[in-house]
Amino acid sequence: MSSEFYLSCILSMTASGLTFAEDQNLEPMVVVETRIPQPLSETSPWVTRTSGNDLDQRQIYNLADALRSVPGMAVARTGQMGSQTSLFSRGSQSDHVTFLYEGRKLNGGFSGTYNLGQLSLTGVSSLEVLRGSSSVQYGAEGIGGAVMLRSQPGEEQLKWLIEGGANNTFFNRIHYGFDQSGWAGRIGTSLNSTDNELPYSHFDNKSGTFHLSRQVSENLKIDLLGLGTRSDINYPGNSKSAFFPIEGQYQEIEGFLVSPGINLNLGDWEIKTFYSFSEDNLMGKDSFSDTTYQADTNSLDFQINGAFSESVELTIGGLFEKDSFYKKENSSNLVDIDKKTDSEGAFALSTFSPSEDFSVTLGIRQDNFSDYGTASTWSALMEKNLLEDFILVSRYSTSFSPPQANDLYGMWGNSNLKPEEAETWEVGVTASPNKFINLRVSYFDTKYTNLIEWSGLSTANVGTARTKGVESSIEAFQGNYSSRFSFSYLDAVNSNTHQRLLRRPRILGNFVIQHANDISTLGLGLKFVQDVMDIDGGTFSTIEGDDFAILRLFGDYQISEGINLFGRVENLMNEDYEEVDGYPALGRAVYAGLGFSF
Repeated sequence: MSSEFYLSCILSMTASGLTFAEDQNLEPMVVVETRIPQPLSETSPWVTRTSGNDLDQRQIYNLADALRSVPGMAVARTGQMGSQTSLFSRGSQSDHVTFLYEGRKLNGGFSGTYNLGQLSLTGVSSLEVLRGSSSVQYGAEGIGGAVMLRSQPGEEQLKWLIEGGANNTFFNRIHYGFDQSGWAGRIGTSLNSTDNELPYSHFDNKSGTFHLSRQVSENLKIDLLGLGTRSDINYPGNSKSAFFPIEGQYQEIEGFLVSPGINLNLGDWEIKTFYSFSEDNLMGKDSFSDTTYQADTNSLDFQINGAFSESVELTIGGLFEKDSFYKKENSSNLVDIDKKTDSEGAFALSTFSPSEDFSVTLGIRQDNFSDYGTASTWSALMEKNLLEDFILVSRYSTSFSPPQANDLYGMWGNSNLKPEEAETWEVGVTASPNKFINLRVSYFDTKYTNLIEWSGLSTANVGTARTKGVESSIEAFQGNYSSRFSFSYLDAVNSNTHQRLLRRPRILGNFVIQHANDISTLGLGLKFVQDVMDIDGGTFSTIEGDDFAILRLFGDYQISEGINLFGRVENLMNEDYEEVDGYPALGRAVYAGLGFSF
């Protein structure tokens, strides 16, 4: 089916069903773009926020699936649940996005891809996404953007849900939130297990989070955050391989983060600092190797923000980080890698607002790496209110991403790699013509240098690339009906070879419409992908990937006070497709469960 058909269907449904408003009287605050809270209506068009309540209503329990509804975010999973998952933000590389939990950077491991296929949303109150450059705010890996998991306290309540379904799937999650007597926090744990559809593809995941804070005095607040996950994954390999399915291939992945922090409020100024220790461990066995990888990070982050006057605001900060990478062949106990690196960074963001309808934000950052020397990035953003509730935003920014450990030291690594760099300009509008509709549209153009790609013998800086495109989203609600539609068009090309970059769909979209009242919810979702290039899983030649449109149905019913029945059907039409060639996606799958609130 053509892209015109998809678009016409979506627009017609949007017009008939006019977001997921958690509370229209209390506007959400977002921190991912500026590192300080700002109202969602004042953020740039390339910022998206999704509430935890919305994700729960749509029965989305892992981060990869949550990102599929964000404009410009192409998610490619190698087949079944829990398997390797890559994120291509605006056509950037899969390791070009920084992931954070309440401002603390998660450990990306050897690959820098953050085990995206295993990250659950346990304990998450909202999800914030900044597309495009984030190097000034967060440093390395900032070409494609930043994803922030938030864990803010809510009403005191204990929630427990239990779900079962296709392929012997079992999901169990317990969550407790509280805010009383100076103490506040969220604590959660989850278990997820499935056999998947393919042989030898069992997936088991356990995760837990906590975020505790204490208001010590009127000016002083302390907090402690923790995150831990353990996954066991069997994977049978590519279906086009002569040896498929392979019985004995697996990965065991463990990761955790612990971070205490201090927040000091001095009137017009605020000081924040936190220490973080994180670890990512992976043990993988396949037909070639039996290997253990370990990546540890110690970091100290501080930030000072405040206002000099009504028209000038300033945020400054810095980061000190020490990383270590360790790799061992388990069969021989031979240590291949035992490498330590460190880096320091300092940044400043300043907003000048000469009038109520015009502002300029300038940012600059300098980082020093023990392996690469000094890197500087900067950004300039202009915001102008053209009409009431119609805002024009433009930005120019530079960004960078140093090579990941796997690029440098992996089996096909290259220790002489240089950091990738990019410059981006973008323009967009946000519009809220009335209290029922929110619209965001943006255009971007990014040029990459020193792009790291596979050269045929090893990883290498192969040259330059350019990505440009349009992102749009509309959220609307009318009575008990609500809808969200996102549509992205992307042109991503290697400037040297003039060939399309792999696994970056030219057309990407997502639509959700639902009806909800005090008793029940019923919703329909559609995601569609068209015009993508891939690698043939058997011949390794470049091919056209699958075009697909996938429907999902979800709903719930309040049986009684505190007891909720819910269910969903994934891949409703049983579409046969592959996000990565040779790795079949799941077919139609039905799930149902009960939720309890105390």
